[in-house]
Amino acid sequence: MTDIIPNDLSHMSDEDFNALCPQGHHAPGPEPLSPAAQAVLDAYYCEKPLVGSKRIAAALCAAAVYSYCPMDRQRLAAIATELEGVNG
Repeated sequence: MTDIIPNDLSHMSDEDFNALCPQGHHAPGPEPLSPAAQAVLDAYYCEKPLVGSKRIAAALCAAAVYSYCPMDRQRLAAIATELEGVNG
């Protein structure tokens, strides 16, 4: 039998290595965000100099785009419009 150097996994097959150390989308960790959630975060953290209520309004507008319910889209858009008029 060959001496194995600690932490040297070169003796393992690709299948065994991937079972031990998942790679890519099989790796443990947080699930990626849905497109809607990512759009909200992107809008909130955008490069535009938005502050306070305007930043929240941008995030609500992004959420409205992904809503399946027309009533929800209207409600989110109305809240966003209201917030855009607030200073701060």
